[in-house]
Amino acid sequence: MTMHETLDWDTGFFGFKVARILPERLQSAQLQTALAELEREGVTLAYWACDPDDLGSQQAALQSGGFLADRKVTYCIDAATMRDRGIPPSGSSVERYVDEVTTPELEELALQAGVYSRFRIDPRMPREKFEELYRIWIRNSVNGRIADQVLVARDAGKIVGMVTVGRKGDRADIGLVAVDASMRGKKLGGALVHSAQQWALHNGFEVAQVVTQGDNLAACRLYEKWGYKVDSIRNIYHFWSCP
Repeated sequence: MTMHETLDWDTGFFGFKVARILPERLQSAQLQTALAELEREGVTLAYWACDPDDLGSQQAALQSGGFLADRKVTYCIDAATMRDRGIPPSGSSVERYVDEVTTPELEELALQAGVYSRFRIDPRMPREKFEELYRIWIRNSVNGRIADQVLVARDAGKIVGMVTVGRKGDRADIGLVAVDASMRGKKLGGALVHSAQQWALHNGFEVAQVVTQGDNLAACRLYEKWGYKVDSIRNIYHFWSCP
């Protein structure tokens, strides 16, 4: 059985070999075997998304020096619930971003969207790589490579909130969502999520999803308020082969 796969994009981006451990459940001896094979192949960083309900996997990860970088929560919502949540928050306006290049405001929002990212909280990850990663994410969302549309909220002409929308398989998907720190508490987050749901309905999706970090309590509360339900949770560990 193949225990891992090399991640070519991540390897090229970070400048060292990166791989993903594939099984969601492993006991300690199995994980040690997988990590030894990765080390022989020169892998510097390995990700493992494992089942948080499997105690053996959690113990194996910690015993093997894994860093719990993320509790990845996938939320889903069906079309009927999206239609029930059809009234937008009052006083908030969201529009399509029509340019094909970003602005400093959008890139700053992208960085704010990643504040709980595993690439930011892992102390071994260079901070500049986290920032570059999220700038690439918003740039490739604006130019249409990884998103279908970017929706923004403005205040006095300045972009103060944004959400990227696209598709993953047969689901509508929220990629990045952020409200500038200066504008929080003014229902902009709800307006952005509502607009993403309207985009999903307009494009005929029966299910929409969003992935966030379990430690991002404000985001989790926002999605739950707008009708999203937890679809899955995975604990993502980082294993570094270098000191």
